[in-house]
Amino acid sequence: MDSRATQSRIVEVEGFVAAAPTMSAEESLRRYARLIISGDGASEGATSEVLRATNPDGEVLALKVMRPTRVPAAGDALALARERAFHEEYLNQLAVSGLRGFPEVYGYGMVEGRPAIVMEWVEGTSLHDAFAAGGRVPWPGRLTAQLGLSVLTILDSTRVLERGFVHRDISSRNIVLRAGDKPVEKQLVDGSFNVCLVDMGSAVSISPTDGSFTMLADVWRNATPDYAPPEMLTRDVPGIDALRHSSAIDVYALCSVLYELYAGEPPFCVSRHPEASPYRLKMDSSPAPLPARGKDDEGLCGLVMAGLATEPGARPTVASLRAALRGWLDGSDDPTALLVPCEPRTAEPAQKGAEPRERSVSRRGLVIGAAAGVAAAAGVGIAAWATGGLGALRGPRGLAALSWDDLSAVSAEIAGAGDEDDAIEVARGYGLCADDGTIDLAQTKAITVAGHEMSAQLAGIAHDVRADGSPIGLSFLLTEALPEERRMSEEAYMGGWEDSDLRAWLNDVLLADLPEELARNVVAAGKLSNNVGAAKSADDVTLTEDALWLPSYVEIVGERPRSSFSDGFQYLAEVLNAEGSQYKLFRDQMIYPRETRQELVRNREGEAAYWWLRTASPDVSESEGMAYFNRTGPNGDPFHFATASTDLSGVIFGFCV
Repeated sequence: MDSRATQSRIVEVEGFVAAAPTMSAEESLRRYARLIISGDGASEGATSEVLRATNPDGEVLALKVMRPTRVPAAGDALALARERAFHEEYLNQLAVSGLRGFPEVYGYGMVEGRPAIVMEWVEGTSLHDAFAAGGRVPWPGRLTAQLGLSVLTILDSTRVLERGFVHRDISSRNIVLRAGDKPVEKQLVDGSFNVCLVDMGSAVSISPTDGSFTMLADVWRNATPDYAPPEMLTRDVPGIDALRHSSAIDVYALCSVLYELYAGEPPFCVSRHPEASPYRLKMDSSPAPLPARGKDDEGLCGLVMAGLATEPGARPTVASLRAALRGWLDGSDDPTALLVPCEPRTAEPAQKGAEPRERSVSRRGLVIGAAAGVAAAAGVGIAAWATGGLGALRGPRGLAALSWDDLSAVSAEIAGAGDEDDAIEVARGYGLCADDGTIDLAQTKAITVAGHEMSAQLAGIAHDVRADGSPIGLSFLLTEALPEERRMSEEAYMGGWEDSDLRAWLNDVLLADLPEELARNVVAAGKLSNNVGAAKSADDVTLTEDALWLPSYVEIVGERPRSSFSDGFQYLAEVLNAEGSQYKLFRDQMIYPRETRQELVRNREGEAAYWWLRTASPDVSESEGMAYFNRTGPNGDPFHFATASTDLSGVIFGFCV
């Protein structure tokens, strides 16, 4: 560990952003941005260290700081991947903050140039240390089952999250027995466990579209070999990323822990086989059957062994294993009858030239069309339609050098790619991405809009879809606001983006003023928006078709966790998150909710401006009796500047080709 952590010192958490707006910015900074660090209770891992901190009020906090990279070049891809992965860990920690059984998160910032998370200090003992303190003597069946039930209750509670959640590194070290309400020694006697799951370095929110980054960062994002299932111990299996987004991972790992508690050692003692690949060890052999120490324990042993199935789809679901353990504790004769196998996620990635998968565009099952779209209906082969016979364009060219006709052909090729990784590779081939696959922020393309010289930048790659569901390869946003401010609506009304005057003006008057070459290549996109104003659920989000559009809140900052809103207002996350997904432009810059970011500042005639989002404010619209819309402020805050639709604000529109 860094020697600086062995003595008390004061650290500043620079650029601190609070996890939830439960207090004023001044109070938040006072409590969390200046901390006293001591060496007591500190711990370290391969990629981060957790320090015990005290704030000016005497509250004990945990400060998790990313360890310095060994790579000296600041722009190195590995260093960037580590920082992005640490930030993703924060987002996953944030997603479960507030749920019982997880540490509470207070915010994110930088400490001495390194990313840092400020969160709750969990006072207690790890299961690993508690088991070791008892001499690793096997636990009784009931105590083992009660520990398993406690962990499964926590995992099952994550079903309330919009995207679900998988911890992916459950181990005896990452299960902590809190000591606050009851001494750990008493918990180990009566089985009334107060469990907290820690270390979200491998956790993931379930989403079928975030696999490319997972694979990039998995060079250091693995799991504990003694407990991890085979799919967490390799990256060389086709479709492995889909397998790594299943709760079957947590079932396997927890059952490995329960096996160890009951038998005295884990099912595969990986450390005893240093010559063997942990993946091959778990794929080529089965764990020794867990022997029951009495007839009453046979049902428990059967449940544990069911969770250790090699095939993920054969393992029980979290909910059914929880019910079965409860049934066994209550005296069920055959608790295994309550088990329901996981539904296996597809392990086969789409192939180039094959028909792309259907694309989900909301969290309420709003799936629009097949990915083959109009081309398939016309009988044109996907591969031929995607390339359009325009292979002569291949080779790094860059955004400015390609005409809109060229970019339309590139977009078609990207739309025909098999998955996001393939789409990014196509874009990189035309010089639209940096070497690490991120959007090159330095590239813009000049356009004339209503007589004004403006510029646009790439916002999304294989992000948007047409209203019929067919994919669109390239999406763009203006880099600055139009010179003339506009009202969202000329008269007060209660509604949303669909009925706004600004939408009509963009898709009628302004579209007609675009240069002819651009106008003929613009493709109308299907956009999800809150079209009622005062909204209570994602069911109020509906689809429009727009050639020119405004970005939504979630398209800029990404999904906002329900826990970031106070009780009674958590429905706001459901509505906001249903309006699409974050554009790669902002994802690459690690923009996330509830922060003010310089990267979101946009000018209008040389001065920082307010600029409209198409997101109607679900709660403010209700209280004011007319539609309010979110805006991004001159300071880069996209949430706190909602205003009446009749007010003037800047316009930054997007379009697809």
